[in-house]
Amino acid sequence: MTLFKSLLLGSAAGIVAIAGASAADLPSKKAAPATYVKICDAYGAGFFYIPGSDTCVRLGGYVRAEYQYTPGQNTISAATGAIQQFNQVQSTTGFETRGRIDVDARTPTAMGVARTFVRLRGANTSGIRNTTIADKAAYGMSDNSTTALTIESAMVQWAGFTFGVAPENYAMMPSFIYNANPWAGFPNGMKQIAYTATFGGGVSATIAIEDRKDFGYDQTAFTRVETAANIVGNVRLDQAWGFAAIHAMVGNNSLNKTAVDTTVGTKTFGGYAVGATASFKLPMIAAGDQIWIGANYAKGMLGALASGGGMSNMATASNHRLMGGVVRVDTNLVQTSGLGTVASPAMFDSTTGWNVNAAFTHYWAAQWRSNFSAGYISISTPTSSIASTWGSAKLWEVAGGVIYSPVKDLDIGLELQYANLKNTMQNPAAAFVTAGQPGLSVNNFTTKLRVERSF
Repeated sequence: MTLFKSLLLGSAAGIVAIAGASAADLPSKKAAPATYVKICDAYGAGFFYIPGSDTCVRLGGYVRAEYQYTPGQNTISAATGAIQQFNQVQSTTGFETRGRIDVDARTPTAMGVARTFVRLRGANTSGIRNTTIADKAAYGMSDNSTTALTIESAMVQWAGFTFGVAPENYAMMPSFIYNANPWAGFPNGMKQIAYTATFGGGVSATIAIEDRKDFGYDQTAFTRVETAANIVGNVRLDQAWGFAAIHAMVGNNSLNKTAVDTTVGTKTFGGYAVGATASFKLPMIAAGDQIWIGANYAKGMLGALASGGGMSNMATASNHRLMGGVVRVDTNLVQTSGLGTVASPAMFDSTTGWNVNAAFTHYWAAQWRSNFSAGYISISTPTSSIASTWGSAKLWEVAGGVIYSPVKDLDIGLELQYANLKNTMQNPAAAFVTAGQPGLSVNNFTTKLRVERSF
């Protein structure tokens, strides 16, 4: 039967080939295809015209595989000072595979280019990349394999305006180690309405209204109502040597007083952040070398100082922990006095902080490069008569990596990061002393192997 099937299929293939050859010799009235994909070089490499239109499209994206090792650390409860999760029950390895698709469509108009840009990222994570404290009483944890889809960008740009989800307009430092830098970073983009004015000589200015809920560090220690949008602005100078920018944001922290006060109503507290970032190209060292430096100050807007994930001791101690440490939530507002009654209403003040940071890319050879970064963050709470142990958190971090690119857009890299945290924020002194934890001084490292192919 097998032989019969083989002969039958072979005969059919031969008949099709002969028929095709014969048909090719006959005259045909069918016209040759008249429409071909045409290169569009008006917006850079990789664009092509959609047949039959004046819209140019570029497709891109990447696939990344990342493997991580981070030694476990005991996790301490800020409420009791006791160990809430032991280091031996924590994941020390983690895996993440992600794929990203970019679609960039541009059409010329009388008032400039109308652009539509979509960037979708799908990721599957497990181990330390997806670890949470699940059963605190039993010191257990959740170590699931989770898949999620994220919209990094979905925006329309025209005549200087940007509508939709787009990169944040405050943070300008690059992210060499994903979501674990000692500076602000918003990899998931911001819902916003923004306008950018371009002047001569490389000068531009942007003003934006951004969704406060996308800020990534919008935590307070109390129940609150929906907060208003942030107003963000920057002035930037781009030159052949690099760029320099100043940036600022203002917004509100809203507090529902019924959570901490017997009076009724909502109270808001203004917050702000200011900063500067500059970058310089260094061809005198090696082609492609570049350095970035930045500094920021914030009051009531800690998201301007640190990423919302990664180094969770300066953000929330829930996911992607680098260092373990005290389980707490750094807050933009602190209760400074009062008993929360009509006779003694609760009073609040804003947390302040500042940071300095730098990053450097060096090409050892055409196929070999390294990224180095360092940063320092200091956060301080206001003086409180009802919680004298509200204090400060200070963290410094250094990181480096070496990347081999055997062909264009293929990176194979190994990264190493070290961080040191000294923390007294929200530590109830008596409970911590009783538990043998009068404060927290902890350090840890993490290393990652990353393979990434862009297109």
